[in-house]
Formats: sequence, C-alpha cells, structure tokens
Amino acid sequence: CLYFLFLTNAGQPRRHLLTTGWSAFVNKKKLVSGDAVLFLRGEDGELRLGVRRAAQLKSGSNFSSISGQQLNLGSLTDIVNALSTRCAFSIHYNPRYFYGYS
Repeated sequence: CLYFLFLTNAGQPRRHLLTTGWSAFVNKKKLVSGDAVLFLRGEDGELRLGVRRAAQLKSGSNFSSISGQQLNLGSLTDIVNALSTRCAFSIHYNPRYFYGYS
C-alpha cells in the first residue's frame, strides 16, 4: 500500500502537490524522465495509479527521426533499411500539416 501526503492549492487552476512519499515511489518503480503516472478513481471510489513507460531505446541502436516535412524517397529508403535491420525509427505526424499546403 502506498501513502502520499498532498497539499491543495486553492488558486486557479487548482493544483495538488505531492509532498511526502513521491520520491520513494519514483525510486521503487524506477521511473525515468518521460514516464507518465496516471491517477484514476475506480467505480468503487478507490484511487488507483497507473504507469505508462516512456519508449526506451536499447543502447547502441541506430535511431533516425523523420518528420512529414522531410518525407521523400531517401526517407522512405531509411525506413525500409531500419525495418530490414530491425532498428528503431520515429515518424512525427502533425495533422495540421498538409503536404504542399504549409
């Protein structure tokens, strides 16, 4: 069972500050920058925590980043090469960007 002490700020917007127990939780769960902690209340009123881990790359892996503005035949070749060698790659999608209408 976890215990957190938190304070509530009456200002706008209303904020909750974890003051005790948070560091122990972070260390125990081995949280890193980019991880998300979700506070959810179940139907029974019980408060539950969920952890969504940030994507972690294995050390030494090749990583390429491709955005919609850079997408061209060379980029597609990079993606095919990454897939064939089982390397990680990232595609950044911006739904407000339309090719040719920027």
